[in-house]
Amino acid sequence: MNMKNEINMENVPLSKKNERFEAETKTLTADELEDTIYWGGLSPRDKRFLDEEKGGVFKYFDLNKLMERKMYKRELFYPVAEFGGEIVGLGELERKPDKESAYWMTFVSVDPEYQGRECASRLEEEIFRFAKEKNITIESSRYSPEGWKKLKPFQNKLAEKYGVRFIDSEEKMID
Repeated sequence: MNMKNEINMENVPLSKKNERFEAETKTLTADELEDTIYWGGLSPRDKRFLDEEKGGVFKYFDLNKLMERKMYKRELFYPVAEFGGEIVGLGELERKPDKESAYWMTFVSVDPEYQGRECASRLEEEIFRFAKEKNITIESSRYSPEGWKKLKPFQNKLAEKYGVRFIDSEEKMID
């Protein structure tokens, strides 16, 4: 069952759309995210996790990567922001193959309906909280031009706040 209609921002009064909302954050294992997306079925229960051209809303999320992780021995974690029982923000951490306790932060993405409401900031905070809890190093992989401006300085502040080793990529841009 898709709860999207129950919390669709079109139903929210205009005065509330720009207010900060309190999304809950947590980090899921790849198995937990897979269970959330599929609910034991053979196809995704929520099209928002599909590729963008098929109606997906999470830029850079690759459902195939999630599904093929065991074949390629990828260790993945997914920081999520939830609002009303629905995932509205998603990030990905992938363990570097050459280092046991270092993870690439491969992307942070927010459903366009919830952008501009500090959801990405909450996801970033969750990433660094999780890194501290698990005693892991975070390495940024690449930035979009928008991410370079907005997230890079914030990530450096969070690394300091949580005492997490953060390896910042140079200006590796993605489109």
